[in-house]
Amino acid sequence: MAPAEIEDKIGHVLGGARRIAHSKVKTGCITCRARRVKCDEGKPKCLRCHKYGTECGGYQSTNRGASSRNNGRAIRVRALVPKPPHPSSGGPLLQFPTLGLFQSSLEQRYFDIFSTRIARQLSPYFDADRWTLTILQACVSHPSIRCAAIAIGALGKTNEIARLCKRPATGERILMDVKHVVGLGMVDTKEMIYQANTHHQHALEFYGKAINGMRKDMKGLYQDIRVSLIICIIISCFEGIHGNYRSAAAQLQAGLAIVDNFHSQVKRSEVLHPKGYSSPRPDVVDDFLVQSFGRIDIQSMSVFDPRPVEVHSTLKCEGKETIAAMPKIIRSIEEARIYHDLITRRIMHFNSSIHTPRSRPVGLGDAQKPRPTLQLLPQGINPNHNPIPWVDLKIPLEEIDSTISSTKLKSEKDMLSRELESWVEASHILLQAKMKIKSRDAIPAHILRIAALSNEISLGAAFSITESAYDIFLPQFRLIVQHASQVLALQQEHFARFYCHSGAPGLVDIHFSFEIGLIPSLYIVSIKCRHGPTRRKALALLRNYPHREGVWDTASSSGLGSWVMELEEEGARKYYAAQSCKFSPSAAHSIESCKDGKINQTTSTMATPVAETSDPDSLPIPEVVRVRQAKMRFDLLERRAVLFGVQMDLNSGAYIEKTGVYEW
Repeated sequence: MAPAEIEDKIGHVLGGARRIAHSKVKTGCITCRARRVKCDEGKPKCLRCHKYGTECGGYQSTNRGASSRNNGRAIRVRALVPKPPHPSSGGPLLQFPTLGLFQSSLEQRYFDIFSTRIARQLSPYFDADRWTLTILQACVSHPSIRCAAIAIGALGKTNEIARLCKRPATGERILMDVKHVVGLGMVDTKEMIYQANTHHQHALEFYGKAINGMRKDMKGLYQDIRVSLIICIIISCFEGIHGNYRSAAAQLQAGLAIVDNFHSQVKRSEVLHPKGYSSPRPDVVDDFLVQSFGRIDIQSMSVFDPRPVEVHSTLKCEGKETIAAMPKIIRSIEEARIYHDLITRRIMHFNSSIHTPRSRPVGLGDAQKPRPTLQLLPQGINPNHNPIPWVDLKIPLEEIDSTISSTKLKSEKDMLSRELESWVEASHILLQAKMKIKSRDAIPAHILRIAALSNEISLGAAFSITESAYDIFLPQFRLIVQHASQVLALQQEHFARFYCHSGAPGLVDIHFSFEIGLIPSLYIVSIKCRHGPTRRKALALLRNYPHREGVWDTASSSGLGSWVMELEEEGARKYYAAQSCKFSPSAAHSIESCKDGKINQTTSTMATPVAETSDPDSLPIPEVVRVRQAKMRFDLLERRAVLFGVQMDLNSGAYIEKTGVYEW
């Protein structure tokens, strides 16, 4: 859809010239009236909405007295989804009545900010319009979800003011920074501090009301599964924007538990379903929402997944038959994404089934037992949980020989490789055609290509026990950086056109999406690519385009990547200085570490002197100084991360843990 036209003043009805008034149908559900189609008026929800695949908005109560006082005029409605600037660039304007939805003008202003300037950003790479429609329909029908949306609108205003403020010393714009605006005196205007404080306080108040309302709705009543899943997403969005990544991750885990429970307890309908991870009962929960949690499952496994190995060993087989039936030529982005998501989930579950788990065992029964929405909100995640990015998970030392020699595991890995190769071949023509468009419509194709390249790396290195195993993936690292650069350039171009066309303040750019797209893949490059120029380009993209994707954050990710790079480059300089003419850079790659942490050196008969150089880009990184098990503990509100990694001590030949602190 083309950029939305948004007026400067909040509360103004969106759209172009006013339409000529005609008599309108005054019966039917809210959604059918908004779509201007005839409603069958089924109760409690109409069948037409169900067949169309949207949530029925319910029915307004009729007030005949008010109607007569209006002299037959239709009730004025407010546009929640902005009208495209050009009629040919999008569908019809979707409108919903706002009469009676808000208790104050403040609530309506914050909701307008959310609906017209924030909602589409929460899913920026795929299905932005569909996501916006889903969440706004839920806001109309459910006061608690609407209150959470209002809270996000208020938080968006807080962040907007934060970006207008500057640090007194450097003049640097403050990005994604609530706490520096709220109470720390880091901005240059008292009035702005007051405004930010006020919006932030409103955000917390409305969020508290939303949580209380959701808990009240759940007491002693059957909670609609679809509503519960939307609640998990919108709470996770608020916590993610605010910087409470643990609470955000906990809500995503709660949603995944609900979906798993739904799959296990509900008998699958006989109706044909889309390929991939779909709903067993689309009449209860639509495929679009369930598939969103399939992608959240991928996000969870990328860093925070607390489930035991046994769960992954079961789930890694899910979808095998569907992928086997994948067409030779994929003809739509949606189809390409569904198949790729399913392959990605299988690869991630496979890797998690052979690597060291992130959590100490708490009992298989407890791990599988679904927990209700909001239960995890106050407690956060399992205290025994050890969040590590998936790319640094390794095979346990005591299982290396049995895993690498396992014929069964090798066969599974080869099958997954063939599935990924088949997808790449089937989607090649489609993705190439989309990427040639050079517009925002090309972004989904680039994102899919980046994800496929990351899968090639993570699957190809699944059995690796050395860091040098990643060197063969330099072509993939370079392509990830290339595609990511194009995505970010296209997004910047899109925002620039939006601002130019609207003449308004434009989007409240919250720098947050609840789905991952770029950050994890750029993180792989910054940690595992030892080619200096490519590594630095990835780090530059993370620094220059600050944002968050779910539980991933560019600032902390680039901080850890830079720290690891500096440790390795400093270690390489010391190594070559000590070795002098004994080893060449090429011979350094033949040095392997044995299981007990001691150096097992194999000298090369082709050794040549190593020339000293001040250019870090031309300095090869030998295996013995490469950092492994990189991870961090970060606080996004405090803008501080404690960094961890393991690196060999060149004097003793033993691996020692290195720690550092990164602040931004």
